Amino acid sequence: MNTSAEVTEKRDHARRVARNPALLCVHHALMMSLFPMAILTLFQRDHLGMNLAEVMGVQAAFAASLALFEFPSGYLADRIGYRRTLLGAAVLSIIAWAVYTASTGLWSVVLAEVLLGLGLSLVSGTNSAMLYESLVDVGQEREFARWFGRSRFFSQISEGSAALVAGLLFALDVRLPFALMVVVWVVNLGVTLALVEPRFERRAADDPFEHVRSLVHFVAHRAPRLRALFFVAVVLSLASFVPVWLFALYASDAGVPVSWLGPLWAISNYCVALGSIGSNRVGRATGLVRALVICTALIAIGYAGMGLTTAWWGFVFYFAFCFSRGIFSPLIAHAEQQEIPSGDRAGLTSLRSLLFRAGFIVLGPATGALIDRHGQHAVLLGLGGLLVSLGLVGAAWLAAQPAVESETPIIARDGAPERRS
Repeated sequence: MNTSAEVTEKRDHARRVARNPALLCVHHALMMSLFPMAILTLFQRDHLGMNLAEVMGVQAAFAASLALFEFPSGYLADRIGYRRTLLGAAVLSIIAWAVYTASTGLWSVVLAEVLLGLGLSLVSGTNSAMLYESLVDVGQEREFARWFGRSRFFSQISEGSAALVAGLLFALDVRLPFALMVVVWVVNLGVTLALVEPRFERRAADDPFEHVRSLVHFVAHRAPRLRALFFVAVVLSLASFVPVWLFALYASDAGVPVSWLGPLWAISNYCVALGSIGSNRVGRATGLVRALVICTALIAIGYAGMGLTTAWWGFVFYFAFCFSRGIFSPLIAHAEQQEIPSGDRAGLTSLRSLLFRAGFIVLGPATGALIDRHGQHAVLLGLGGLLVSLGLVGAAWLAAQPAVESETPIIARDGAPERRS
């Protein structure tokens, strides 16, 4: 029988864990307050003397560090705890932005970008796993999609607003946006310290390499629904992410003034935010598969509109990608968490992120090379046709994979929970 002291301790733990979802929203919003993002290339070229090849090489270093540490960091988080992992990410981010603030040339920037990649890899997978386990700990697992959507909403609002003030900060002092990021991450370190580790199953592994092999085997052979979710998540993420890197070039070539790009970048983030905050409602109204078909249709509108329009206002179709990404990300994240066993959430979520990054490493340069040869409009139409077709295949594959039985509701319609069957 539990003593009164044990009961009081459990209640106190539950009360403190119940604050985690709101704190994780704050953490994500601060993380995405990327004040240097809008002026980063300008700073590297005009104030550090880097040529374009070096600028792209720096981004390659960032992508490589992120891909290299993506899965190991998620695996580590499941072993040592989510709070400790996020604390490590905060410390690395503080150091990275301090190095960026004091950077003098190529190699100091490369060091900063590698540290940022490592820090972001520690967050990737860990934050969503901690959110899910915190909600399970307090008996509110069904609220995951809503909280995940809120987190995305505030992070996109934060990123868009940071883009709006980036130019002003840069005009005051070219290093001010970077120095401000150090302050942001010091604050985020305090937010991370306020988090409470939820109770979840810690899977001790005598042979980590064998455990990793078993996780890959689990996805490849024993979890058909999770496999389908991974496929559709990677395809839709690539379909909505590739245009991010084409947007500025597309708008500029169409005659949009350069001074508009910052506000348009902010608006695009606000569109993702609106999609995220409405994601749970869309899921309740339509169900997961139909919601993904709607998102795929939005992506088709984006590619067709940008590919067929030569007028200066063709960039408006880009916002269809943003709405789509805002809607599907929380819904897929919730469905994934329901399929992933406790104790391996961060690792398997990071594995899916790694698949996405590997896909982008292949698709991104290939898209750029095709645009150099054939122009943006033709490539957008061809790429859109390919990715939209794969998105529909993924939705059909997912529809053919019934969810396993569980007492946990997946997506409720009209406020009534639907049980897995």
